Amino acid sequence: MKISDAYPTRVRRYQWFTILAVITVSLALTSAPPWGAFAQEPQQAQQQAAAQQQATTTIPEIKLVPVSLEGPVERAEKDGTALRASLRDIIKMALQANLDIAIAETAEDNLQARIQAAKAAYDPNFSSSFSWSDTKSLNFNAYDAAKTSINATLNHSWSATVSQAVPIGGNFSFRLNGSRADTNSSATLANPRYNAGWSLTYTQQLLRDFKIDSNRNGIKVANLNLRNNDTTFKQSVSNIVRDVENAYWGLVQQIESYKIAVASVKQARLTVDTNIKKRDIGVIAPIDVISSQSSQARQEVSLLSAEDSVQRAENSLRTLISKDRSADIWSKTIIPTDVPDVTEFKIDLNTAIATAIKNSPSIESIDNQLEQADLSNQLTLNSRKWSLSLQGSINSTSSGVPEGNKQFPQKLWGGLGTSYLYMFNTQPPSWSFSLSLSLPLSHRANDAALAQNVISKQNLLMNRSKTEQSVVVQVRNAVQGLTTAKKQIDTADIGAQAAQAQLDATQKRVDAGLATNTELIISQDNLNQAKNSLLTAKIGYRTAILNLQQAMFTLLDANNINTGEITKDKKLTFK
Repeated sequence: MKISDAYPTRVRRYQWFTILAVITVSLALTSAPPWGAFAQEPQQAQQQAAAQQQATTTIPEIKLVPVSLEGPVERAEKDGTALRASLRDIIKMALQANLDIAIAETAEDNLQARIQAAKAAYDPNFSSSFSWSDTKSLNFNAYDAAKTSINATLNHSWSATVSQAVPIGGNFSFRLNGSRADTNSSATLANPRYNAGWSLTYTQQLLRDFKIDSNRNGIKVANLNLRNNDTTFKQSVSNIVRDVENAYWGLVQQIESYKIAVASVKQARLTVDTNIKKRDIGVIAPIDVISSQSSQARQEVSLLSAEDSVQRAENSLRTLISKDRSADIWSKTIIPTDVPDVTEFKIDLNTAIATAIKNSPSIESIDNQLEQADLSNQLTLNSRKWSLSLQGSINSTSSGVPEGNKQFPQKLWGGLGTSYLYMFNTQPPSWSFSLSLSLPLSHRANDAALAQNVISKQNLLMNRSKTEQSVVVQVRNAVQGLTTAKKQIDTADIGAQAAQAQLDATQKRVDAGLATNTELIISQDNLNQAKNSLLTAKIGYRTAILNLQQAMFTLLDANNINTGEITKDKKLTFK
């Protein structure tokens, strides 16, 4: 017999509750940790704390091997290789040992020789001659035929002439001559017969070659070439001075940077020593000592790099002084005695531009070329003129006869000596004047040369304008650079003062426990950077002055260098 449930809904409710309870218990058992884990948690926490404490207390102590603080200057002072030198001393050494200057001096000697060669056209010239002749001819004279049928005459003659060109297109000559004639002719009143004479002749061009000729043009061109060489020579010397001065101040900067690096290392070492004492009494953690030691190591590496930079800068300066590796300068340590001058260099822009244009070697060289073009043009125009010359001469002669010849006055007795004695006062001198004219019938070659001269001069004028503009721009940039460099010094000085004040404040805060050691190290690094920036600004200002002097071409005057006076041993002199 089947019995039906009176409460079927209640049965289903119990089934669902049972299922849910089983699921809940299963989830709880699978997600809960083992019972032993609850017992291990306190133990693991203690182990981690102990490990952390052990890691903190067992930081290995680092022992740095400090680098030497004895720099190149100190070592040179000890071993006696120090060479203390001012900028002027270094410039003088560089100029006297520079090969380029020696080559320029050789070129000047060559140009001087060319000038002398051009002037040789106006040197006096001496010439002389001596001749013998024996002349024989048939005698066709009736009054002499009874004595001989052949006339024989033996002649001896000599002469001496001095001539010289005059730098106004003329020339003169003075001639002295003498002769002796022996003959068998009975028609001769004196035998032998002596003759002597002199003559003075002057020829002057009145049109062509009066103001200019090839000789004078050659002298003027040679002088312009010498002037151009002097300009090039000054520029070469100025470039050498600029390079030496840049290298000198570069060495000064590296030495001063080295001193800053030494001070930084000393400060870093002091900080490490202080931190070690604080660590030992438990004021700071050991990690702070490690941090300060890391900063010390970094500063000492920078010190080694600064020392290397000093040596490199010194080698660069030595190279400019002497390229001979066996010279004494290579065994010396150069110690600059000058410091960067921060005195303000004031100059008006317009004055600077006018000075640069006046002194510019490039512009002066173009001006020399323009003068040569004008000379060439004048010479070409001169060749187009008519050749009209005036010649004047004066001369006199005298004779001498054997003693006892009553056909002649007694004062003429005595032979050749007597003829020379009386050739100026026996009779009035003879004179003559003449004009000669020569004119070209075509000027095609001259016209072509003139056209070329005009084109060449136009190109030179355009080049001069372009060069002048370049000089003006260079001066403007140099003046602007000088102004900027002065502002950089003022700003860098303020930055250095602020960095020093920040370091002092940070040190007080560290001492009071209000700042970390890391902040102190950062402040020290900032101060070192500020000092280097101030040093760089001072060197930059000195370099800006140098650039402006170079742009105005007054660098030689600023250093009292006189390139116009060369001593006997071929050394530049200083004012």
